[in-house]
Amino acid sequence: MSRPEDALRLGNRRREGSALLVAVMMLVLMGLIGIAALDTMTKDRQVAGFENRARMAFYAADAGVATGLNLVRTAPNRAATPALPATTLGDAVIYPYGQPSFTGDPLVAKPIVYSKDGGPVQGMNLQVPPQFVNTLWDIRVEGQTVDGGRSHLEAMATKMLDNGY
Repeated sequence: MSRPEDALRLGNRRREGSALLVAVMMLVLMGLIGIAALDTMTKDRQVAGFENRARMAFYAADAGVATGLNLVRTAPNRAATPALPATTLGDAVIYPYGQPSFTGDPLVAKPIVYSKDGGPVQGMNLQVPPQFVNTLWDIRVEGQTVDGGRSHLEAMATKMLDNGY
């Protein structure tokens, strides 16, 4: 016959077995949560890298538009279309993995183009034929990063030129 002490030991073993099962299940569950968190973190870092690349390409294109604006300001007349040089930005200390750059937009023949004449310069007397007119120039630039990020910008610039009178 079984003694009461044997029944007590058997009950303790059942409780120990169920506690072990619950502990193993909790460890498996925590492991799955950890793997899911690691996967989420990896995807977040990847998206942040894409955003950083796009931002650097946009800033490079913005620098190209500023350079194009300066070139338009120095153009002596409508026929003198300035050429936009390909330019690398920064130095190797700031960008150790490669420097961003800008060029004229490869989708067009000329990145800086005289577009048309605007209205007369503000503040002029309209009874006298205007001597100066605002000219409109189209500037199209592509910014690039070393790892493949690209950004295209188009801007319009104005310059006051002699109307030919």
